Amino acid sequence: MSVVARLFGALLLCALFAAPAHAQQPWGAAFKGQCCYLTLESGEVAGGQYFEFENTGDQTWVQGNLKLGTAGAHDRASAFWHPTWSERIRPAALPVQAVAKGQRARFDFVVQAPTGVGTITTFREHFQLVAELIAWVPGSEVYLDYTVLPSLPPSVGLKTVPPTVNRGGTLEVTADATDNRAVHRVEFSLAGKTFTVYTPERDGRTYKLSVPASEVPAGTHTLIARAVDRVGNFATSAATVSVTLADRDGDGVLEDADCNDFNPAARPGAVDRPDNGVDENCDGTDALPRVDATIANAWEWSSRTTRNTSLKVRGAPAGARLELRCAGRGCPFSVRRFTSKGGTLDLRRQYFRRARFRVGATLEIRILVPGHVAKVARFTMRRGKRPLTGYLCLPPGATKPTRTCA
Repeated sequence: MSVVARLFGALLLCALFAAPAHAQQPWGAAFKGQCCYLTLESGEVAGGQYFEFENTGDQTWVQGNLKLGTAGAHDRASAFWHPTWSERIRPAALPVQAVAKGQRARFDFVVQAPTGVGTITTFREHFQLVAELIAWVPGSEVYLDYTVLPSLPPSVGLKTVPPTVNRGGTLEVTADATDNRAVHRVEFSLAGKTFTVYTPERDGRTYKLSVPASEVPAGTHTLIARAVDRVGNFATSAATVSVTLADRDGDGVLEDADCNDFNPAARPGAVDRPDNGVDENCDGTDALPRVDATIANAWEWSSRTTRNTSLKVRGAPAGARLELRCAGRGCPFSVRRFTSKGGTLDLRRQYFRRARFRVGATLEIRILVPGHVAKVARFTMRRGKRPLTGYLCLPPGATKPTRTCA
């Protein structure tokens, strides 16, 4: 054998035995799951779409480089593009930093059905993983089927509407609403308020509104039911309902005049119990407590003068301030003030033992306690008669007694 022949044989053997046992496959993927085949109305947006793949290649997938692209024809313009896509031809990007061989990744995206679809049409949308500017990943070819319906408005009709409802009760209304795809919500509008119902009853088409009638003002109103589908198409239905004033506590006073329609003890004209935290008579305030004291008195009189024979204050609490005011001929003083120590106070013995009041003179006794309506007794001397006696009141902060105090 020649030298040339031997050299060629050696080279052939080297080539045969130098080939690697396993050739590297940098890019590869295996399909592991997807969602979903959908029926959509023209223009409807749907989330929750995804494909899941396992990396079967030797090349690690890197975020920012590996994406889900439109396929069938690579980088085609999809009729289901949505603004959340990274590009018009890229529904989703790798959601994690890196995916090594044997690991999985899920690509989530949103679709929007094409507008202007006039008949029921099924679209098959193809997708495939792509390493940008490098390669389309083998084994990742997938698709989803979308059935698109024409965009039509829903239908709605009010089923049950009470002609009259009392504000003390419940407003209950039902509407029947359907759509070629799905009703998203039914809005019930009444007197400037809107109540939205998203979930139908078990029949899938009856929408029930049940709200306290107190949320609606009294009067006759137009009730409008507005059914809206998932792309914003809508239809309306209207009816009339009257809302009447309530008397929830049964005290005979309607809520517009009753300051507390849940308490029969509170109504205009009721007696306001002082300092109990309740405005029973609806005057806007709780009555203050009154000084509970008595003034015992006795007199002797003639045609010219009047003399006091007994003047005692009983029940004035310790700390109460007493004012004695005397005006006219025969008064031993104009004003005297002192603080009660409690018990019985003998005013005649201390101030009026020798006093002889002339006709027209007045003696006034004020018993004042902080936070209370003061008690005032006024004695006006008359000719040949017992003094004219009047019991008055004085609210805190006031200076002039009156016959009545709120």
